[in-house]
Formats: sequence, C-alpha cells, structure tokens
Amino acid sequence: MAISVFATSPTRAQDAAQDESKVSPTAADQAAAAEATVIYRHARPANTPAGLRLKQKDITAKREASSKPAGASSATDNDQLRYPADLVNLGGPVVTSAESHAIFLLPHGKCPISTCWGNPEGFLNDLSGSDFIHVVDQYIGMAAGHRYTVGAHASIDYVPPKKAFNDTDIQAFVHSVAARTGKSGYGHIYHVFLPRGQDVCLPANSFDPDDAICYSPDVPNNFAFCAYHNSVIFPKDNIHVLYTVEPFQNVSGCAVRPGTPNGQLADSTYNSLSHETIETITDPDGSAWFNFTDVALAGAEIGDECSFFVISNTGDVFFDPSPVMLGSRHYAIQPEYSNMEHACATSP
Repeated sequence: MAISVFATSPTRAQDAAQDESKVSPTAADQAAAAEATVIYRHARPANTPAGLRLKQKDITAKREASSKPAGASSATDNDQLRYPADLVNLGGPVVTSAESHAIFLLPHGKCPISTCWGNPEGFLNDLSGSDFIHVVDQYIGMAAGHRYTVGAHASIDYVPPKKAFNDTDIQAFVHSVAARTGKSGYGHIYHVFLPRGQDVCLPANSFDPDDAICYSPDVPNNFAFCAYHNSVIFPKDNIHVLYTVEPFQNVSGCAVRPGTPNGQLADSTYNSLSHETIETITDPDGSAWFNFTDVALAGAEIGDECSFFVISNTGDVFFDPSPVMLGSRHYAIQPEYSNMEHACATSP
C-alpha cells in the first residue's frame, strides 16, 4: 500500500494524483487506529429494505440519549411556535470554517478520479462559494463567504481485501494522511472515497460486533447505509479528526434519479458528499444541532430530514435531489433543513 499526499487546486486535472511519488504508511497508523476513540458516528440509510430497518434503529454512535438540548427554540425565530422538524442545539461544537481534504482509494493504483467519482473537489469548491452553503449560517453563527475551502489531497494505492473494510481500516487511512500533514481538529474535514466494489461495515446499536450494518450492494441483506461521518480521537498523537466515508454511490439504493446535470455517477457522489459535509459542519460530535422534539425524526441531522427519494416505474428507488446552481455550474443535490424557513431549503 502506498500514499501520495500533495496540495491541490480545484482547477487541476483530477487524475494528476496518480503520477505523484508514493510513501508507505507505517504500522503506527494501524496501531493508532486500533486505539482510536470514536466520539461520534452517524450513518445515512440506503434506499433498501435493510436501510429502512436501519431508520428505525439508533443509527448513531456515542450520542447521549439522556442529553437535553440547550433550548427548543429555532436558531433565529422568536415566534414561540413549535415546529417538530426544527433542529435543536445541545450546545456542542460546530465547524465554523474548514478545509476539505479528499482521500481517494485506488485499487491496484487504478481508478481515474474523473471516471470513478466525477470531480468531488471541484464540487466542494463550487459549494464553498455558493448561496447553498449559507443555509448553515443560522446554526454556525457566522455569515462570511468561502469558509469551507478545498485543501490537501491524497491518493492511496491498495490491494482490495477479500472482506469488507471496517471503520478501524478507514481510520488507519485517515491517520496516515492527517498525521503526516499535521492537519486536524475542527478546521479540517477528510473525505475518504471508496471505489466501486469496495464494501465497508459498521457495528450497529452501541458497537455490537455481532450486529453489523454495511454498505454492501453485493450483499443486499446487510446493505443498510450509503455513507457516514465520524469524529475520532487518536490518543497517541493527541489529535482529533473529522472525516466522512464516501463509498461508490452510483448503485441501486444510493444513486440519484436519472437525468441530473452531471450524470448519475457524478451527481450521486456530490449528493452524498454534500449531505455528509453539511452534517459534519452542523453536528460534528453529535452534541450540536439535530432533531430532539419529534419521535419520528428523533436523532435526525440537518440532511436526514431532507433526504427525499422517488420510486421509478421499474420499482427502483433513487434519491430525489433538487436542481441547484453553485457558482456557474448546475448540480442536483438534496436540500438541507432550515429552522428559519421551517422547511428544506437550497438557499438561506
């Protein structure tokens, strides 16, 4: 396995990473992952039977069930009306500004970024300068532009294992990059992109190892989620890292509907990436903004409440994103919940 780490520009060729020099990760990365402490984890259910069952379970890890919100009012309204879908605040940290760092896993060193995922870094750059990202201002308490930028970028050549990754495997990849760059804390979000065919599993319900849930299109009975975001502490290095895990999204259960501006492969990637990024911003540690007042939506974060789907004439279930303009480019991504509007929104 080898890793290439380098600075990136949103306008650079997406596949330049594969020409860079490689460095080998050390056993220390695996050891650090084995000792990591999960602060919080939250998964996005897939549009599958297992995903439907997952929605009825506790799909988060480490959130204190007995925690009380700081207040039941919305972020900015003073009308004293109760809106069951509004997010409430536990008073925990939020991400006021951050660099996003992509980590692309390349099986046998082969997976051109543009054909495997589209242009996720370009999307993040367009999102940073858009009106759309300012939906989060009401929760963050800031309104300045370009607070969420695109930072360093890494590629990892690996031999696909015969079994699914678990989150400890993912943490080793993240640690191998974060420890080398020295970029950690609430000012950095790592995004781990998995290629087509790479499964990943998590223990469900309080980390019960016998009750796994998975991104596993090849194993439908366990195929319960499309992506997730995590907050972990690596105690040996004393570093805190936020990251999202972005499995290949252009599969039944995770894909957006046909006919989106950039095609299903790219817009499915962007739809998931937007969902996980904005949830990381507004609820990185499971102690900030989420739904506390509605039984049906209990534990839902800003993106969960607006993750709509549509059923095709053939019975396929797709996410149903909204057309948006980010900068000068057309995309199709889901809206996010706005307490100010008491509705799902694509602008502040």
